[in-house]
Amino acid sequence: MKSFRLLLLILLLASATFANSRDWQSALVINMTETDVTGELRSPKNTVHYTIETKDRVFFADYSFKPNQQSRGGVPDIAVNVPVQVAIEGKHVYILDTAGKEVKLHIVKKTVNK
Repeated sequence: MKSFRLLLLILLLASATFANSRDWQSALVINMTETDVTGELRSPKNTVHYTIETKDRVFFADYSFKPNQQSRGGVPDIAVNVPVQVAIEGKHVYILDTAGKEVKLHIVKKTVNK
């Protein structure tokens, strides 16, 4: 039992170290829209679309949530037209909200910033 607790502690520390090692860069959220994709046969689900501009690229990213769930029941508090910190990792962009909490967004499209 002690070895299981030790292993769990090591995994928690390793994941915390990995989360803090992101390559953060300055960006600007230039647009935000929300789409309600609720249907008769679907449970309620909303998608927020963000346009994020970095120094060299523009990212179009989505954040989906179910409004009735308490854990992810709302739109993240991400400021528009205010400098923010983002980290790009594969098909995801991590953005720090106004409280400094990481929010994971799915990249839908990216273009070169002119």
